[in-house]
Amino acid sequence: MVFDQLVEPYQRADDVGYIISEFMWFEGRPFYPISALANAKVTYTTLSDKPSDGFDEDNVDVIFRMPGVSGGCFFEIVLRSDAGTFYGGWLWGQELEVLNEFVNGYRVLLTRYEHNPIRFEFSEKERRYLATDHLPFGKFT
Repeated sequence: MVFDQLVEPYQRADDVGYIISEFMWFEGRPFYPISALANAKVTYTTLSDKPSDGFDEDNVDVIFRMPGVSGGCFFEIVLRSDAGTFYGGWLWGQELEVLNEFVNGYRVLLTRYEHNPIRFEFSEKERRYLATDHLPFGKFT
């Protein structure tokens, strides 16, 4: 596979690729077509509350904003650290805001749908982000 020259190394890292293969499926069946991944917008951030010495490409968390569906988008999260890489869950909404508030060691995330906020917090039990508010849309609704 050849990546576009604009694709950053952290986006094509093998550990991220494994997680991409995980979120391309949902509940045991394909969820996204490969074209959705090709059209995804990708950004990085630091979601963990662990102190950092600056930008470490191997430890940045990656968020994929998948193409829109039913008035919103799925945001797929890849959490990365020296301890490993894992799937951080999915969010849904029209916009994503990373708050400077931490729950269970990770930043709180906020999406909006029709100007209404939807709050997501990291669950230690589930090891992923979960909505604390009502979701107007889910993966198989």
